[in-house]
Amino acid sequence: LLSDCCEFRRSAMGVKGLQGFVARVCPDACQTVDLREMAEKHRIEHPDSPPVIVVDAMSCVRRWYTPESWVCGGQWREYLAILEDFINAFLAAGIELVFYFDGVVEEKKRDEWIKRRMKNTEEITRLFQFIRTHRKQPGREMFVLPSALPTFTRYALKSLGQKTVCTLQEADFEVAAYGLQHNCIGILGQDSDYLIYNTCPYFSIENLRLDRLVTVMYSREVLCHVLGISLTHLPLFACLLGNDIVPESMLEGFWHKCLTTSPHRNSSYNRRTNILLSVANYISKIPCSYSSLKHLEEILPLGSDKTLLCRGVNSYLLPGQQSPWIPPNVTNCQMLSLQQQSALCQDKEIFQVTFFLKLSYHFIAMTIVLFLKCQEGQIMGSSSCTGQQLGTEMYFPCRAAQSRVDRENPLSCAAGHPALDAAQGSVCYEHTLLVKLLIQQHPKALLSTAVNPFSIQPVFVVRIAPTPVQDLVLGPVEIDEVCTGPPLKLVQIPLDGSFLSCMSMALHSLVSPTDLLREPSAWLSMFLEEMLHSPGEFISGTPWKYSLLSALAKEQHIQSENYCIFNILSHGEIECSNSLEDDYDTEIPGQALIYRPARQHIYSILLESEKGGTCPVVKEWFVYFGNPLKQPDLIQPVQPSVTGGTPNLKTLWLAKGPDVEKQRYSTFLACFHLQDETEELQALEAPVAGFCCLLAYLMMQVSSLSLEDLNAFLALILCLKGKSAAQLTGLQLAQVDSRAVHLGAVLIRGLTTLLMANSACGFPFRMDDLMPWAVFDGKLFQEKYQQSHRGCSMEELLEGNVS
Repeated sequence: LLSDCCEFRRSAMGVKGLQGFVARVCPDACQTVDLREMAEKHRIEHPDSPPVIVVDAMSCVRRWYTPESWVCGGQWREYLAILEDFINAFLAAGIELVFYFDGVVEEKKRDEWIKRRMKNTEEITRLFQFIRTHRKQPGREMFVLPSALPTFTRYALKSLGQKTVCTLQEADFEVAAYGLQHNCIGILGQDSDYLIYNTCPYFSIENLRLDRLVTVMYSREVLCHVLGISLTHLPLFACLLGNDIVPESMLEGFWHKCLTTSPHRNSSYNRRTNILLSVANYISKIPCSYSSLKHLEEILPLGSDKTLLCRGVNSYLLPGQQSPWIPPNVTNCQMLSLQQQSALCQDKEIFQVTFFLKLSYHFIAMTIVLFLKCQEGQIMGSSSCTGQQLGTEMYFPCRAAQSRVDRENPLSCAAGHPALDAAQGSVCYEHTLLVKLLIQQHPKALLSTAVNPFSIQPVFVVRIAPTPVQDLVLGPVEIDEVCTGPPLKLVQIPLDGSFLSCMSMALHSLVSPTDLLREPSAWLSMFLEEMLHSPGEFISGTPWKYSLLSALAKEQHIQSENYCIFNILSHGEIECSNSLEDDYDTEIPGQALIYRPARQHIYSILLESEKGGTCPVVKEWFVYFGNPLKQPDLIQPVQPSVTGGTPNLKTLWLAKGPDVEKQRYSTFLACFHLQDETEELQALEAPVAGFCCLLAYLMMQVSSLSLEDLNAFLALILCLKGKSAAQLTGLQLAQVDSRAVHLGAVLIRGLTTLLMANSACGFPFRMDDLMPWAVFDGKLFQEKYQQSHRGCSMEELLEGNVS
């Protein structure tokens, strides 16, 4: 998972100007709705499925954070109570919520991400100037989210029993797809892209009245009526206004042409509104066909890539959907897990099972053996014989009919096939499928079959044999069947270049990944041994190992159970947005630099090197003073000092027993240079131990920290324990100290570093014990900091509890 890549706002919230256009020019498209009534209607029409709203959490966090204090580091217990009230309001109406968070910064959005970070830096500079001058928090017009708020919001919602999903691509696509697939009553957020996707209704978080569960629903149909276009036109309309794929800079000439010929130009409207109306008028006059889109691509200055419009339209098509603007074969290719792994796959190598396969100049064919345990009418614990996922039909094995392969060739793979002999001889599977996957390297992207990131697919891949071939054409997965028991129906298996999705699906199909890995059977142990000792190729060309551990990391990433691990393992890249740091306070280094030594140890644990070799470098996009973000910092992992050597991931993540628990704990502490303090820290309560670990590390890394600073931090953790959210809300500050604001942000970022180390070391701590509401409150820290620096007695600092 990435580090709060979108924490101050997502880099682009849909089509520029469209949300305001709807409010001003299409008021009838803004329909007030009662969510209770909609939920009741859903229950009547669908008695077997509860009403569900899928929430685009990243566009909601600003609305959720309503505590009065926001500069001091966060009022975390108050915020937790606010989230609980939000959830309870929907539960009282019988509405279930599913929360989605951005899990990546896609390569195509890197430039926009950097621009936003630079703008945030300017905003934070002005904020600190205000605090130093006025010694108080400014008004809401200068509001900036507390550092790491989106990260801890995920864990807060999870701790409150909510389903949270951390995405493998831009969240809006997965939100729209989930809403469509699961027949949700709507999407809650504030992103005009949800007006473009043909999915379930789109509700406004900005207009939500939580007490009455009333909000505004934006109507795509009314918008289209006002614009004089159809729903089919909306993806092209969005592209011709400029989006993440089609830059606005390429469209200025086209807009000028539309403006000069449009009958709808109105002098009372601003230029952007007239552009929207003129573009809509233009596309309403052209036929809905691929030839029309090709003509547009020819007249637009798209540079060397004439497929931008096609790809842009395609990006709004959800799995199972087609568009008259694009040929069906291109539509099918849109449903790629390439979108999940864009930074990894683009013009580089492709992540395939145990290694990367270089596809730069030739075609390849691969033979993959899959094993599926079958029972009457079910497979791998799935109780249906047929399933629907994101519009792609799939078939489960069943005894009712013979397959084509079984009719035509009862033994489609001759005995003696080494892979099958080995598999059947050692595992006794009832059915074995031999799958041939043909992959072609497209000049700009790998084309392959779709993978749904949140689906459950009964597939388990255990072996791969690459074979160079020539003159292959792109084709779907071809399945040959070998039956040693009842015949199977044809199984449509989506496979792509990453293999991670298939692995994750396999885990879902069997049992809980954690349970499976903690209790591996003999065959799984053999599989792990084989995979863990198969050398591969990292994206930079440096060797590393791919294994079932990567599948577990992905599973935990999606379910918001680990922090940053999957992005490091799969991409070798990590991001961290702005923090509330005073760039003019040169005595305190940026948090990115303070915690870099700890991160280097974490990278070493994750990217364990071959014997005598070195780990691959990790690309860091971290915001700190003096970093122009022109390119990532290339960070070399550094092995931590662990007695007996650093345990490998197999031990840290899979092994059991008291000795392993000690190894996890000591390895975690070694990331912070505290491996010799194990016994002392283990004697403390877990939240206090984690806090003290962080505090000791800070005192070692930041030479300017004083005894008064140390006493303030210790008083914070000791006095926080007995205070309720209401008590902390009522705490009043006479003034705000800018240095304490800075230190509060540094400490909060330190907690995210603890989360990363905890995830890498196999969870020696419960994640809940490392959350800010367990150890930090912004206003209380400000109070203790100011008391300590005023020279207050220890009794006053500890509120009389000197014991």
